[in-house]
Amino acid sequence: MSVTGQRLRLLREERKWSQEAVAEKLGISRTAYNKYENGAIRPVRKLKELADLFGVSADYILGGADDEQSDVPAMHRQMKKYMELSDNGRKIVDLTLDAVYAHEERRDSLPKCD
Repeated sequence: MSVTGQRLRLLREERKWSQEAVAEKLGISRTAYNKYENGAIRPVRKLKELADLFGVSADYILGGADDEQSDVPAMHRQMKKYMELSDNGRKIVDLTLDAVYAHEERRDSLPKCD
């Protein structure tokens, strides 16, 4: 299996998606998508769509970057995670963020010692 195929499979499995589901999102057959994962063909025409779908860089999919998020801003990744949380999970994050923000404001208002 190629690096591209391995990464596509890993990304798909992390999301608990079937090959059929990914193929449908891309507007291709499951057989065609399977060929991407098993390395029979490279996803040249669908590369940008795959990168957008999985929220990673095209370079990562092709094996050129070790960081799957190298071209995706960190804030975007965090917001995507936040939006996937349950209502209770978002409340916990909101409370934590408010506490950290308040702490930072207090720290920034203290006089600096040089």
